[in-house]
Amino acid sequence: MSEPIINNPRAEIDRIDGEILRLLNERAAVALRVGAAKTSVDTSLCDPKRETEVLERLTKENTGPFDAQSVENIFQRIIDESLHLQQKTYRQPFAATPETRAEITISAGKSRVAFQGEHGSFSEAAALKILGRECETVPCQTFEDLYKAIDAGLADYILSPLENSLVGSIHRCYDLLLNSSLHIIAETVLPVSHFLIACPAANFETIETVESHPAALAQCERFFAAHPHLKGIAADDTAGSVKRVVESGDARRAAIGGKRTAEIYGGKILREHVEDHAENYTRFALLSAQADKANTGGKISLVIKLNNKPGALHSALRPFVRRGIDLLKIESRPIKHQPSQVNFYLDLQTPASESELRGALDEIRAQAENVRYLGRYSRIGDL
Repeated sequence: MSEPIINNPRAEIDRIDGEILRLLNERAAVALRVGAAKTSVDTSLCDPKRETEVLERLTKENTGPFDAQSVENIFQRIIDESLHLQQKTYRQPFAATPETRAEITISAGKSRVAFQGEHGSFSEAAALKILGRECETVPCQTFEDLYKAIDAGLADYILSPLENSLVGSIHRCYDLLLNSSLHIIAETVLPVSHFLIACPAANFETIETVESHPAALAQCERFFAAHPHLKGIAADDTAGSVKRVVESGDARRAAIGGKRTAEIYGGKILREHVEDHAENYTRFALLSAQADKANTGGKISLVIKLNNKPGALHSALRPFVRRGIDLLKIESRPIKHQPSQVNFYLDLQTPASESELRGALDEIRAQAENVRYLGRYSRIGDL
C-alpha cells in the first residue's frame, strides 16, 4: 500500500526546516562578527534604529501568505535571539566594586545627616553605618521634616528608609522621594531587632500599652497575638517612643525599639527579639541635593512616567530586558491630581557595558513621557 499523500508535504517541510536552520546559524555567525566589532569600540549591541529598518524592509518585501505582523513577529524573535547570543559571547556580568565608604563623594569637613526619629533610632544607626561615627546626626520629627532638611540648611544629606523585608515598601518615603529633587548616592541594609522596653520600675506584668512606629508594630504581630491584653499604640518613631515611655516613669507603658535606644535613655529591657522573624532588614537610602560624581555604583534607580496607552509598561521595560539588564525592583505610585497615571520607580543592576546603559536610557526616554534618573550608587557595609 502506498504512503498517505500527507507524508510528502511533511518531508518537504522537514527539508525546508533544515535549510532554515542552516541559514539561521549562518546569520548568527555574521551577527557574532558584528558583535565583536561593536564590543571593540564599546558600542551598544542593541541598535533599535537598524532593527526598525530591517523589519520595515522585510514587511515591504513580503508576498504572503504570512501577513506583515506575522513577518515582523518572526524576524523580531530572530533579532532578539541574535542579540542574546552576542550578549552571552561578549558581555560579562557587572562586577560591583568593594562596598566601602570611599565610593561616596562627600563634602569636606564634618557631614551633617538628617534622619527621622530621636537619637538611638534605627535610622540613626544606618546613617552612622554609612558615614561613620564622625558625622553629625540631625533628628527630624516626621518624614516630611526629613525631606525638607537639606533645603532648610539643617543637613548636608538625609537618610531615608525605603523598604523592610517584613512589611514591604515604606510608601510615604517613596512618595516624598519621587516628589523631591534629591539624588540617591548610597544605600545600606540594616538588620532590625526589636526589644520591649519600659521604665526601670516596670516589669512585664505591669505593662498595658506598647508604643512604637506603625512599621515596628507590624513587624511584631506574633508578639501581640501571643499577648492579646497588650494594646499597640502607633507613634512617630521607635526611639521617640522609648524616650517618652522611660521619661514618663509609668510602669503601665512600654515601647518597642532597638537595644541601643534602651541604653541611651536608661530603659529596662523586658523582652528581647520580639520581631516576627530573625531575617528582618530595612533598606535605607542616603540622599543628596547633588548626584554622586563617581558614577561607579552597581545599582541604578529611575522614576518613569509613562504615556497613558495600552502596553506602555511592556514597551518601557523591553529596552532593559533585551540588553540583559536585571530589574531588581519596580514600584508603582499614584500621581496626585492625575488619577489615570502613575509613576514607576525602578531599581536596576548596572550593566557591564556603559554603552548598553546609555542605549537603554535613550530608548526609554524616547518612549516615556518623563524619565528621572535618581542616581547610580553602591551598598555600603555588610549585612
